Amino acid sequence: MNIKTLMVPAVLSAAFSAANAQDFTDALRFNRNDLTGTARSQAMAGAYGAIGADLSSMAINPAGMAVYRATEIGLSLGVNVVKDESEYFQCKAEDDKVKVPFNQMGAAFSFGRMREDGGGLVASNIFIGYNRLADYASRQVYTDHYALNSLLDYFCMDEQKMASMTGNLAYEAYLTNDDEATGITYNIWEQFVGDGVNPNFRVDEDDLGLVDIRKTVKENGSKGDIAIGYAANISNKFYIGGSVNIQTVTFDRDVAHHEEFFGYTAVEGDATNFSYYNYLEQDATGVCFNLGAIYKPVNFLRIGFALHSPTFFSVNERYGAKIFNPGAPSGNMSKSCDGEYEYNYRTPSRFIASLAGIFGKAGLISIDFERANHTRSKFKEKDDDDYYDMSTGSTDPFVYVNEVMKDHALQATNTIRIGGELSLLNPVYLRAGYRTTTSPLKSEYYVHKPKDYAVSGGVGLRLNNFFLDLAYVCGVQKGDHWVLPDSSEPYVYEPNAPALLTHKTHSGVITVGFRF
Repeated sequence: MNIKTLMVPAVLSAAFSAANAQDFTDALRFNRNDLTGTARSQAMAGAYGAIGADLSSMAINPAGMAVYRATEIGLSLGVNVVKDESEYFQCKAEDDKVKVPFNQMGAAFSFGRMREDGGGLVASNIFIGYNRLADYASRQVYTDHYALNSLLDYFCMDEQKMASMTGNLAYEAYLTNDDEATGITYNIWEQFVGDGVNPNFRVDEDDLGLVDIRKTVKENGSKGDIAIGYAANISNKFYIGGSVNIQTVTFDRDVAHHEEFFGYTAVEGDATNFSYYNYLEQDATGVCFNLGAIYKPVNFLRIGFALHSPTFFSVNERYGAKIFNPGAPSGNMSKSCDGEYEYNYRTPSRFIASLAGIFGKAGLISIDFERANHTRSKFKEKDDDDYYDMSTGSTDPFVYVNEVMKDHALQATNTIRIGGELSLLNPVYLRAGYRTTTSPLKSEYYVHKPKDYAVSGGVGLRLNNFFLDLAYVCGVQKGDHWVLPDSSEPYVYEPNAPALLTHKTHSGVITVGFRF
């Protein structure tokens, strides 16, 4: 069986459906960690698993908080310029937006006098702080001129007619019509042409399609992490730490899909354009546990390990859709539906291995390797007694999508972060970094090869009781976006294909802090 057939309707159509059908796009959003913490950490691409003594360490390797020799507090603010570029059937579009995020705030409290020699417990540190893990801001525009296919074709397909909301909305707004004799559902632009598979109805004399498409997707939100933990320095050789982490996700998406038809209409007054809108709002709160250790065999070398448990989220989701048809028989017609749903979600655990070389006050170099197995992602109903599938006998509404994520769609990702710091003229430091992450989707699920990487740099001023750090980060993500939903059923006139989306983020970060 074609694996992609298994994915319908649970995947990639979520941007069009108002139904509460979770899929791996939701899973990957909850799983995503970009780590936008302090300016020092960001300038070095987050390669801090074995270095420590930075407030971002609590979100990477809590053992790094044991490296502190004094109490420290810090605050980080940023400015993000987000630019989205799309290419869809040779049509290009772009848009951008500016955000001013709150990146990080925290404090590390050091107890016990630091000793350079001697065994046993040298120092104990308690820490608390917030680190922004991901930013979901984007504004995407997709256009296709002279198209043959339409979103209405999707609403006519058997799989969507069985859906509880979107197919019915199109029918109620006089945009689709059922032929009782044949059992075929046609969209309003072709309901008089017979079998529904004759492409001449949407082709002009130059063999160009007669449908214009414009779609806008606006997304906003973030993922944050509040950590409370303890770290200990043992003999200036072993550093251990652990934390309880509360993670929050806020996300909202608004989609506006507009089409205009320039072809023949059999009856005067038939619709020549329509607009389809839908929205999704998600709020989630979860808990996880981070453990870490750093070993210093010699003064210039540090080896670090960290384990992040799965995050167990409780999710509240609100969704809705509306179709507007100005050519309905009764004039302007708008049909809408809304809903709300609650469920649980579990992210995969993460393992981080790190190696760092510390060259006194001259500088350092560090590398982190992180692995997360996304097949361990899992949705779960809050109350199994409220659901029963007569066809399968299952009380779990997520059994299908969980099986797809585990066995067919998702895979483990590897992230490599490399960073370095060089002392120019003490107390001024120059920093640079690079991060790359492999795709969590198996190769058969994308047309355009995905990319996810970032380059960064920065400068810092380090005085005895005060520090000021600046960083610049350029992040690039490339991948597919289905302007018309992916589907197991063939589209009427031409093969369906995704647009290539390039998401670029230019971030400036400033961190100020004090030691005492």
